[in-house]
Amino acid sequence: ARLGAGWANLPGRAAPRWWLPRGPRGTAFTGVSVYQPVTLRGRLGWEAARALARVGGFRLLPRGGAPPREVRVRLAPHLPPRTTYAVMRANHPGRYVALLVGQDGRAHAVAKVATTPEGEEALRCEARAIATWGGLLCPPLRAPRILAEGQGVLLLEAVAFRPRRRPWLLPVAVARALGALERQGVSHGDLAPWNLLEEEGGFVLVDWEAAGPVPAPAWDLWHWVIQAHSLLGRPSARAVLAALRGKGPLGPLVAAYAEAARLDPDGLHASLGTYLRESLAALPEATDDGRRARAARLRLLARLGG
Repeated sequence: ARLGAGWANLPGRAAPRWWLPRGPRGTAFTGVSVYQPVTLRGRLGWEAARALARVGGFRLLPRGGAPPREVRVRLAPHLPPRTTYAVMRANHPGRYVALLVGQDGRAHAVAKVATTPEGEEALRCEARAIATWGGLLCPPLRAPRILAEGQGVLLLEAVAFRPRRRPWLLPVAVARALGALERQGVSHGDLAPWNLLEEEGGFVLVDWEAAGPVPAPAWDLWHWVIQAHSLLGRPSARAVLAALRGKGPLGPLVAAYAEAARLDPDGLHASLGTYLRESLAALPEATDDGRRARAARLRLLARLGG
């Protein structure tokens, strides 16, 4: 923290979620991309931070503490010369995401870091899942490339993503590719707007820790739709139910997924009910997001008659 430009701690030094390089300006600008915005508020804050970093404004922010020592120790063997990193604390305890950025502003890699035995095992599972099933995806969708593995670290390629205008809406071409993955018996397991990156000419699907055999028909499809509905506020419950009839903004993507997965459109009503019931058990009741997700599922079940 005392060397070079150091880090800015956001939202504050007492309990930071982000450790962002204060300089050089190219490094600070690229470091903001450790976070992908999926809400309007997040997008506005992300754009404002990039604009400030571009003109060297991060140097005006108070110098904060360095990222946690256990994170720095795990990243140290994977750092090229003259490289620093932006760090974001993940939702799970002891989990972090780091974007490795050179002094020239070039992103070298993304590192997923775990400081607990449970987290380390999750990273090993993710690496195995990408290696086993990532190649089954068809364009325009692909899995990230693994660069290296280490103790509590999974190093992945850095994707030059661009925020999507409507992040809650699954692109039809991606829905078709995921339906084809289900037809092969594989589920990503945590398909959600924050796990899809749009790059030039296609999309990259990240966070494969929950990948495995398909739990139930159309699981990935409904997981995306319901996670977006419950945590982002879009699509509306009305749009979710309309999709069962092939109507509304979700109609085309639901039809594309069902066709690629070879699912009977008449069975989508039952598959949505199955997903809502079975996914309830995995939701934590101790967090705000968990409570919101549970409440949204129960409301939809009531409207489905389940």
